[in-house]
Amino acid sequence: MSQKKLILERYGNLLKQESLVTMDDKILPNTFVLEAPEPFPGYFGYYSEIPSDSKPLYIYLVLNKLYTLEEVTRATQNIKQYFSADFSAASGTINIHNEVYHVIRIRRLDTFDQIQDLQSCYLDEGVELKKKPKKRDGQGIIRLKKFFMLEKIEDGIFFDLDEKDHGYFTIPKRLTWKHFEDITQKVKHNWDHSTFDAALGHIHEGFGVIDMVRIYNPNVNRNYLIDVRKLYLDRIK
Repeated sequence: MSQKKLILERYGNLLKQESLVTMDDKILPNTFVLEAPEPFPGYFGYYSEIPSDSKPLYIYLVLNKLYTLEEVTRATQNIKQYFSADFSAASGTINIHNEVYHVIRIRRLDTFDQIQDLQSCYLDEGVELKKKPKKRDGQGIIRLKKFFMLEKIEDGIFFDLDEKDHGYFTIPKRLTWKHFEDITQKVKHNWDHSTFDAALGHIHEGFGVIDMVRIYNPNVNRNYLIDVRKLYLDRIK
């Protein structure tokens, strides 16, 4: 008899770094939209299955001000009732060139032509979009507020049921981004299976916070997560 899956729905944050470019086409005039053409920079074979010009992968609609999680969630919930694509949205911030922008991260659009329509939908829902500044291309630190749908594999090890090829493992304490980057580089330089992308996150559970690391790799599995977790834990002091 097969064991029943343990599915967890949790709210939390994800912190990652991506190379971002300012979009000029396929968006509403004089609005600010950033694209991450390589959303998993630590995994260099990402485009082996997905041609980079086929569809928008990670799009960030830059907002004119901070909107609460409830406001963004309600707007997204309303739009999903009639929009042409079953897109995914998460609110957050981007720090790029020492400027912080409030954003909605968009995934799973079918074509670039849907971006303008989606922007118009958010405008109709009362979400104001930021006017386009000078180009802001560069490395950005992205913090997303998001809901996780996780399958618990064993204590401290999870698969993401909403995001393909994503796994998570817990860590014993909160890390700064620089400390996390340093540990990640040391792990990659001392492991034969180092073609993965890593992000830092946490989830809320039982009135507390659980810190974790997100791993992206198309070959991620239970043993992979166990092995990479041990390498991280050996370096977290």
